[in-house]
Amino acid sequence: MTQSDSVRRTRDALAAHLDALGIREDTYHLFGAHLNDAMVMDQRPEGWVVFYSERGGEYSLKIHAEEASACADLLDRVFDEEQVFFDLVAGPAPADEADAAFDAWLAKRGLDRERLGKSDWKFDDVPGVAGPYWRRYFVRITEIRRLAQAH
Repeated sequence: MTQSDSVRRTRDALAAHLDALGIREDTYHLFGAHLNDAMVMDQRPEGWVVFYSERGGEYSLKIHAEEASACADLLDRVFDEEQVFFDLVAGPAPADEADAAFDAWLAKRGLDRERLGKSDWKFDDVPGVAGPYWRRYFVRITEIRRLAQAH
């Protein structure tokens, strides 16, 4: 069963579904606004459109006759992008600073790296920055919400 099999049939219902799944709000827009690096849905005279928006451009645009089909398309596209499930919690900073900031973020919540599920966090080293790589740490949004409720 794909995500589109369980999709909500309206934009409002899809918005609630995406929020419940912990999808970052800045990665999609359901009412036509052009956000940079986001999936967008809009209702236009030619039908319901779904596209990727970057710097005002509309890429991979697909037209749908029905709202439900457009909702399914947007959900499938969002699910193809792992980063939409994570929020930045430390960095970008030099590796030592980012490591310390992430450990402090965890300690504030009574955790350490071993006690946070391996699939609930990740890091990367950002290339293209002068000097040493800069590191970033991300935590799954649903886990951040769970931790906030626990404290």
